Amino acid sequence: MSLALTDDELLPEVINAFSLTINKTEHIDYFKKNNLSVEEIKLSQIYSAISAFSKVMTDLGFPKFFGKIGNIYRLIYNINERDKNIRISSLLKYSKEPVVICSSGVNDLMREIGANPFGIKKDYKYREIKPNYYYTLEKTSDPKTLENVMESIEKNYNSILSINDKTDIYTLGAYVPKSLQKNEMNIFRDLAISYNENLQDLCNQYGITFINTDEIGKEFIKSKNNFHISSTGHSMLANYILSYMYRNKIIENRHSTYQRNEIYEISNNGAKGVVEATLNDYNKCFYEAMDLIGYYRERMLFLADEHKRETEIFQKVLKSTSK
Repeated sequence: MSLALTDDELLPEVINAFSLTINKTEHIDYFKKNNLSVEEIKLSQIYSAISAFSKVMTDLGFPKFFGKIGNIYRLIYNINERDKNIRISSLLKYSKEPVVICSSGVNDLMREIGANPFGIKKDYKYREIKPNYYYTLEKTSDPKTLENVMESIEKNYNSILSINDKTDIYTLGAYVPKSLQKNEMNIFRDLAISYNENLQDLCNQYGITFINTDEIGKEFIKSKNNFHISSTGHSMLANYILSYMYRNKIIENRHSTYQRNEIYEISNNGAKGVVEATLNDYNKCFYEAMDLIGYYRERMLFLADEHKRETEIFQKVLKSTSK
């Protein structure tokens, strides 16, 4: 990274693995374990967008095919010939100064409590009619909820650093949206704050750079019902991250001090391996739901359906890359 910032001729290889659907900590491990190609990652991003828009459309009562508007993401994730030959774990393993930016833990947290900040506000309004709010309240009050998320994030750190212990990792903290600032929402606000505190402690254990995004969130989350920053906020966040990198690499000349204790087994199964992993997640949730009742069963079946959509996404990726 320091070379890339000071050498006009050196061009760093960048892999953007962001996805509207495939965005949990286990997905990071599936990508690395199966050594996905950039082509497979980009296809999964496109099919994830189509899947996400299709779900939104059907939830709103529109025909599912309206979700094909997600094909516009083909303009963003433009696939070129060399993408099939670049594999994420191989690139990480043989890089001299790899940098990884992580931001997936918040999605795990929202899955654990069964809602996002906007959903919590809506569920609170209808709490005497629907059980969603009390399920979220129970999960939020349970210390195991945050422990589960931190364990999953730590697993990501271990696998990344086991592939290449020189990796410089930057982890983004969670925004605390305005929708959680009212008194009746304090318990959820406190969970987000505890998430950031626990995440920072975990980063300190591994020598990872924690990036506090609280001030950016306060300035660039304009809506009380939203929990995403604006496009201007994203530009500011990018500059914020770069300032941390510049400090670490150029000013302080910092290097990872992590000592690799185990060899991380990497397969080259690609999309096929992710299909198998997400299908296993589906089966686990579905059969667990059969032993539950009431809203707990409904919630577990919802998660099973989420994993089913993940499997369908990578079945499409596998079909596209097998042509």
